[in-house]
Amino acid sequence: MGAAQAAPPAPEARRAADDWLAAFNAGSLEQLQAFAERYAKKEGSTPQDYLEFRASTGALKVLEVRESTPLQAKLLVLAQQTERAMLVTAEMDPAHPEHLKLFQLEGMPTPEKYQPARVALPQLMADARAKLDALAAEDALSGSVRVAQNGRVLLDWHAGLANRSANEAVDAGTQFRLASSNKMFTSVAILQLVQAGELGLDDTIGKHLPDYPNKAVAAEVTVRQLLTHTSGLGDFFGDDFDQYSASLKTLDDYVQRFAKDAPQFTPGSQDSYSNYGFIVLGRIIEAVSGQSYYAYVEQHILRPAGMTGTGFEPETVKVPQRAVAYTKTNGRWTRETKSLPWRGMSAGGGYSTATDMLRFAEALRGGQLVSPALLQQATTAQNHKRWYGFGFVVQGEGREHQYGHEGGAPGSNSAIVVMPAQGYVIVGLANVDPDAIGNVVNYIARRLPLQ
Repeated sequence: MGAAQAAPPAPEARRAADDWLAAFNAGSLEQLQAFAERYAKKEGSTPQDYLEFRASTGALKVLEVRESTPLQAKLLVLAQQTERAMLVTAEMDPAHPEHLKLFQLEGMPTPEKYQPARVALPQLMADARAKLDALAAEDALSGSVRVAQNGRVLLDWHAGLANRSANEAVDAGTQFRLASSNKMFTSVAILQLVQAGELGLDDTIGKHLPDYPNKAVAAEVTVRQLLTHTSGLGDFFGDDFDQYSASLKTLDDYVQRFAKDAPQFTPGSQDSYSNYGFIVLGRIIEAVSGQSYYAYVEQHILRPAGMTGTGFEPETVKVPQRAVAYTKTNGRWTRETKSLPWRGMSAGGGYSTATDMLRFAEALRGGQLVSPALLQQATTAQNHKRWYGFGFVVQGEGREHQYGHEGGAPGSNSAIVVMPAQGYVIVGLANVDPDAIGNVVNYIARRLPLQ
């Protein structure tokens, strides 16, 4: 018998990361599938998920190698369309070094040396308008954008079609679905009740919802954890959402359907975006205030801020200026209905205008909705990875500090950014898929001059 043949050298983690990047950047489903098969990647995002993700990010450029050992590689990359940095981690299985044990992408703050240069306001507004006009001309975007500084409007843009079948153009009064951006309304409502002494951030669900169906969750999960996406309560948007969405007409309908699910992790121990957690916050608002979520938001947020074009009417109700949602299907825009909830709720799905969302941001900045001290707390990082406050996405420090929210679902995209040190507010709303408007809003935010 001859000598045993030596096993071929196992692929290194860096090679796995590079192979994935090559497949991703090629936008090839076949190459992504071949990658998954070669490295026995079974968990996490699928090849199709990555392909859909690439449609919003564009190709990924390697900025630097953070770590590279035979069993682990970490690459800092920048998405060309979104200009967002991400960390690609490839970890091989020590027992089977040719197989992946872990492969993940996670968002990261972009190091200062990779950030774009700031641009003078007149030039930036001209650049932004040209960028928006080009996207509209390509039929890649329909929506509204407003940029203001201390209430003075610097850019007011709208283009595209609110209703393609009726050939109705987007105008200043067009109402767009906010998706998750109206989590900010829910947060402000909770903070108002905290400010009034009717609610505590560390109160448990059970204190205000004694009939909550899951007693273990009710006794442990706090308002603070719900606000910061650290509750572990998860989501309700599954592939079959359209099959039961029409039955979810009230916030309590959601609770009765999803409360039985156990937390995904020990509450408070880590971060995980939770739409269902914001449904529970909506129920707490109802229980504490004695009003429906919708009545409370109308009375205590929309009216004080002068927001006359914002609401939550069901999809079955005709709202004259509400844009039709459109998603890309086989390269063509088609009407989107599958992912729309029966009506907007405390986790998202209401609708508004760019004018109204600017009014909301100005009312916040002016202390009309919550105290400056409470707003400061809410717009400071409060979770483990420091990307979320109390109902607000946050980033940056000092003069680069900003807060706001984004929302995205098939047929809707919203992005609101507030830069408090300079008084800037950027609002973008669209009736097409993410991140058509979000990319432009963030393009502007990264280049606004910091006086």
